[in-house]
Amino acid sequence: MKIVLNPPVEDVLLQKVKDTAPDAEVVMVETDQAVAEMADTDIIFGNYNAEMVRAGMGSLNWIQTTSAGMDGSRIPPELKHSGIQVCNASGVHAIQVAEQAFALTMALIRGLHQSVVFQRNHEWKRPVLDDLYNCTIGIIGFGGIGRKYAEQCAAFQSRILALDVQEGDKPDHVESLWDMSRLNDVVEQSDIVFIACPHTPETDKLINADLLKRMKKSAYLVNTARGGIVDEAALIEGLKAGEIAGAGLDVFEKEPLPADSPLWDMENVFVTPHAAGSSPKRHHRTVGFFCENLVRFMAGEPLQNEIDKNVGYPTLDRRADDIRSVDTSAGG
Repeated sequence: MKIVLNPPVEDVLLQKVKDTAPDAEVVMVETDQAVAEMADTDIIFGNYNAEMVRAGMGSLNWIQTTSAGMDGSRIPPELKHSGIQVCNASGVHAIQVAEQAFALTMALIRGLHQSVVFQRNHEWKRPVLDDLYNCTIGIIGFGGIGRKYAEQCAAFQSRILALDVQEGDKPDHVESLWDMSRLNDVVEQSDIVFIACPHTPETDKLINADLLKRMKKSAYLVNTARGGIVDEAALIEGLKAGEIAGAGLDVFEKEPLPADSPLWDMENVFVTPHAAGSSPKRHHRTVGFFCENLVRFMAGEPLQNEIDKNVGYPTLDRRADDIRSVDTSAGG
């Protein structure tokens, strides 16, 4: 069995993979060198492209990405119609992404986006402040990230309404867990609308001009999922018109965010550079998750987070368990 790691990982994580599969050949490459290794490769961990998939046809059995989300429309046709299993890392990034979303939420609620401007201008002014206590939180997408975010908001006695395309268990601290048909209801009631769903053809520009008009004028939008879920032009117009109070954005339709985007200079917008998934522990978590799936693969067991390649996300029965159950130690 041959495993290709793209890009290379640090030595301690390489050893973890080798310890998990001692009889495997493990090769580390960069993407521009990967095609040459594909002819006899069984498993890819990390990045892949259509050229790698074509070169690996006949031997390739499984691709484990390190991304929490995958756009089903961008999966190469060769891969979509093959028997190659594809797993994402949904849930592995849940801790840090939910923390980033919560940080953006608190920054908006407590006026930190305004305080930063006042500090830069040496102005002793008080920003517009509110508190999270007893706010209504609307969560669009209730996978690992949405659930972690709900836990954090619940500590402030927030009322939590959640939406998901798949039925799942409703935690006690969540008032309602509905399907996406209740989107308008959730948006109209929420003080914070948090986007945590995958970007699919069904969710492309889900947050559009009509939906923004349905939000409370005092409400905030927080997005750490994918930029394409929000109609950015409509959001900019809505912010200018005062249709919503502000937005905390980590993702954008075009990245890097163009220098001439109005979002940079809006005082009611907090921008971070698609950094929510970053953490010193990130690579340990993703390799730890990969090694757990590798054990399953070698035993012929179902893989965690195997995606439905038509939509780009795992079915409920394949979603990974809570990240706290995953071994993230370097030594295994």
